[in-house]
Amino acid sequence: MKTLGNIYLLLLVALFSACNDPYEDSTYQVYDMNPVSSYLETRSDEFSEWITVLKYADLFNAVNQASSYFTVLVPTNEAVRSFYTKKNVSSIQELGKDYARSLAEYHIVNDSINLNTFVQGGKLEAKTLSDDYLSVSFDESSEAGGFNSIYVNKEAHVKELAIQVSNGYVYVLNDVMSPLVESLYERISGSSNKYSIFVDALEQTSWKDSLSTIYDEIRQEDNTVIQQKRNYTLLAVSDDTYRSEGVTSVADLAAKVGAIGTDYKDKANELFRYVAYHVIGGSYSVFDFNNFSGGATTRLWTTKADAVLEASMQSGNKLYFNYKGEIDGQSVKAMFVEDGSDVQAKNGILHEIDSWLPLWESEIPVRVEWDFADYEEVASWVNGGYGDPDQKYQTADEKERQSDVSSLSCYTVDARSTLTSLDGQNGGYYRVGYATPKTKGSDWINCKNTDHIYLNLGYNGSVTMKTPILIAGKYKVTLKVTYAKSMDFMRTMTSGSNGGKIKFTFDDDTDTDVEVPIYASITANELGRYDVVIYDEIEFSKTKVHSMKMLVADPAASSHNKFRIQLDYMTFEPIIEDE
Repeated sequence: MKTLGNIYLLLLVALFSACNDPYEDSTYQVYDMNPVSSYLETRSDEFSEWITVLKYADLFNAVNQASSYFTVLVPTNEAVRSFYTKKNVSSIQELGKDYARSLAEYHIVNDSINLNTFVQGGKLEAKTLSDDYLSVSFDESSEAGGFNSIYVNKEAHVKELAIQVSNGYVYVLNDVMSPLVESLYERISGSSNKYSIFVDALEQTSWKDSLSTIYDEIRQEDNTVIQQKRNYTLLAVSDDTYRSEGVTSVADLAAKVGAIGTDYKDKANELFRYVAYHVIGGSYSVFDFNNFSGGATTRLWTTKADAVLEASMQSGNKLYFNYKGEIDGQSVKAMFVEDGSDVQAKNGILHEIDSWLPLWESEIPVRVEWDFADYEEVASWVNGGYGDPDQKYQTADEKERQSDVSSLSCYTVDARSTLTSLDGQNGGYYRVGYATPKTKGSDWINCKNTDHIYLNLGYNGSVTMKTPILIAGKYKVTLKVTYAKSMDFMRTMTSGSNGGKIKFTFDDDTDTDVEVPIYASITANELGRYDVVIYDEIEFSKTKVHSMKMLVADPAASSHNKFRIQLDYMTFEPIIEDE
């Protein structure tokens, strides 16, 4: 199966945790359309089995609410009965209440997904009620083709698309999707006959433990404990691929990568680093890897080995990893194995690749765009509802929304006194806030990934963050800032402001210190996004992830109640010198 780029050319994470349906005895009707459940009842001869599932799971009336929007994927009666046969049962009751709940929640997205969005393919932006993402793909091998070849999670064929109801959309499936309950490790170890060497390597390097963890418990300053979801992307190598390289065991693999000693859990051990090179933080589908911004054809991915994995689009729209990579004169490039990719787990996605993919790093710098909010911790926090419960990560809404992300580990904050309110929900600004724009009337809808962050740190307050991985070389560095009319005093350098001056420092190296009034060059008091050059040239001597500190060097940060710094992203443009 492939993503839907071709077909496109044809054209709350809310966990209902109560034991009983909280909307029982509620009936809704909007205009001349029925809400989800009422619509299903008009076609009960086709959907009676799924109606039974929804009722047994106490979700039938929940998806009938007029005040909420849902996308519900509904299997036909035939699909449900086939599912029961596979499970060796004859009814949903035999599978139990908890399983029914998980099953139903996995087929409900707490958002309204129209046809145009659905057929773009790849991972759907909104999560299911079970806290999972669904992926849409297109089977080019199908004789039917076009809209008749759409699948969800490579498991369920979509029979009918985007039936509009009063509170969302219904998509009809010819198959039931199995709810995600397995971790990545459980997924790949369940295919141990195919991946036995790679699975053994995961176990001997302790990566099994990380890939088995779905939620971390994080203790907050007020001593409350929250669950933060982990997500990984795993690039797996089959036994057949290893055998083609003369590798038949972990011992062979360790020798091939040059591992010294047998303490493979040592992070400096080459076998540990090799396995870590196959792990990326975050959940990324094949569609995500094929998505290049700004006309670029190369993108760098930071692996858990803190080494760069280069993805590039080559002729024929073919995606490769480390396309120009060579070790001892032998190519080490890799591609996805289509049938073994986009395998979803509760904590990420598994992809099979067609090469053993040793650790190799390009020496040619490429352009990097650093979104200051593109961290897995931010995604997990926002989608977990720990900020604004109605905010969705990297998604615009009918109103601007913001969440307090100051406590997340991706931001090291040293805050000072400020007159700007810290109440982000009542006109103020958090120390570090994650903001998404409204869908209409705001230029910020064009922000990279439809989001930005702001800083309310006070005079001499600072935040330190980790960059994406950068290949050693010289770069021009440009900052994209967002600006609102209430910040005019910063633009005009009045009311005690020096233009929003920020001191930038990389890797605690004072030789990289530079102070830039990031709003002083804006010529008109107009809401928008603006470019500010931070470094005409800066050189990084090593390929690695760097730390960048931003210190607020504007006195108005502590004396003006509208002061804040708003940031979209930063670009690192390689400076290629002629030899």
